[in-house]
Amino acid sequence: MKKKTVKNVLYYVVLAVLVAVFCFSAYKIYSYYAEKRESTRLNESVAREYTIRKTGQAKEEEEYFQVDFDQLCQQNSDAVAWLYLKGTPINYPVLQHDDNVYYLDHQIDGSVNSNGSIFMDYRNAPDFSDRNTLIYGHHMRTGNMFGKLVNFKSNSYYQQNDHMYLMTPQGTYRLDLLCGAVVDPTDPIYSVDPTPEALSACMRKSTFQTKLDLPSEDARLVTLSTCSYEFEDARYIVIGVLTPVPDAQT
Repeated sequence: MKKKTVKNVLYYVVLAVLVAVFCFSAYKIYSYYAEKRESTRLNESVAREYTIRKTGQAKEEEEYFQVDFDQLCQQNSDAVAWLYLKGTPINYPVLQHDDNVYYLDHQIDGSVNSNGSIFMDYRNAPDFSDRNTLIYGHHMRTGNMFGKLVNFKSNSYYQQNDHMYLMTPQGTYRLDLLCGAVVDPTDPIYSVDPTPEALSACMRKSTFQTKLDLPSEDARLVTLSTCSYEFEDARYIVIGVLTPVPDAQT
């Protein structure tokens, strides 16, 4: 009888543990997708409210658009730009805090969300006047944030998407893509003023064949960075060259 009682106790203990593990896993999965939905909802709402589209032009045909930065900055004064890649989820305001931690898990409205936000390095000048401006975003498996940035590991993808657009309060820029590379987070390219050698090294190991030459030393660069998984703490970066769009209005 005693052995049977012990077995019964063990059975219910194991059952309780399994149920707890199942419930916890279900909760984590639900939370993950709930946060994804909330992040998508908020970003779509922000895009509707603060971007100005051309009448009669299909959204998927637009190369760039106007952003009402006066109104956007009233919602969040950390807004410094808007990054856009046609035909992808990359259509986000770029924020800047006084550290590189806050926007890892905060959205533009200040709410906590593991999707975080797209944000500029705190060391950078917010007007993109530095030699190299660093912009970060999570590699979300749902495709949100910079989840689609890793598509540039394919040369064929680059051939169809060789530029992005960056709208700022000062003007609109075309971001012509120079290279994409898997790097360590301590790579010297993570600098507001990287050496020509650091830039050349990234170009040599680029995942796509660029149409551009090594830019001059007075060219302004933007480095987009997200997590990658080739090795521990791997990062995938895409570097572009800023070119003003003279006839665009912001």
